[in-house]
Amino acid sequence: MSSEQENPLQVVDISEINQRTADELLNAATSQGFLFVEGHEFTEEEVDLLFKVSKDFFALPAEYKEKYPIDNTNHGYTNYGGENLDPSLQKQGDPKEALNFCNLDFTTVKFPTGSMKKKLDPKILALALKIEDSADCPGTQWFNSRYQPDKPSGSTFRFLHYPGQKSLNPESVIRAGAHTDYGSVTLLFQQENQEGLEIYSPVAKKWQPVPYVSANSAKFPVVNIADQLSYWTGGILKSTIHRVKFPQKVQETGQDRYSIVFFSHPNDDALLEPVPSEIVRSVKNRGANSATNVITAKEHLDKRLAATYGWSY
Repeated sequence: MSSEQENPLQVVDISEINQRTADELLNAATSQGFLFVEGHEFTEEEVDLLFKVSKDFFALPAEYKEKYPIDNTNHGYTNYGGENLDPSLQKQGDPKEALNFCNLDFTTVKFPTGSMKKKLDPKILALALKIEDSADCPGTQWFNSRYQPDKPSGSTFRFLHYPGQKSLNPESVIRAGAHTDYGSVTLLFQQENQEGLEIYSPVAKKWQPVPYVSANSAKFPVVNIADQLSYWTGGILKSTIHRVKFPQKVQETGQDRYSIVFFSHPNDDALLEPVPSEIVRSVKNRGANSATNVITAKEHLDKRLAATYGWSY
């Protein structure tokens, strides 16, 4: 396994879906809220091709990219400074650019047997949380019923480009401000020698850098819990604060950073109410999950986007 720096995250092998795998995932999700996934079956060629497409797009002239500005559905191109993930820290916005693909049509998607989608489907979460059956909904279907492919959701596929330090003001240390992700689960691919992701560890109570990790040419994606899954579980699953801050070696080389992210969201009308699980019921203070303050997935997403981009709804 390649990594020059200490890895604070658990590596979970999802080659087999069983109670042991589910328990390992639950341990990672309830402690750091971030983990590496092994056995996902994305090929090196597939990942490399996506990074090439991303790099080719960001190399296009600014006047071309700006023809497709991000809109209030979260779809389109964001130029440098257009997104501000931590308004309390800075006013000028994050020194990065991004391209979002939203309004995705999941009714036409075909996932091969054994793919990561099949392996990280709601079954493993149902096993982990021991979701209970009800008269109208088996426990393994609780999440499926909130991810119906023919209904709209905030799910987003994203290319990101962070320019090298030498092309920026030397004081531009933070590339993406401290934030939590807005959906349920996030999948991130990063590249070797382009590190920068840091999490504010709920365990160590400090910022910890996340390395690039691979084994036998297989790139290990980072998976993290996001806000809406944390809502569903009363905060048991951690939506951990994270940011992008270039480490010293990347700053010195002036290396650009490219990353590819998929933000998974439930259907827009899904209520962020507690999962039917004794594990979740054991939480004494559910906060925003309380019965008097249940919102939909879209209401939460709209609120977060408005704060990030200065939009109003």
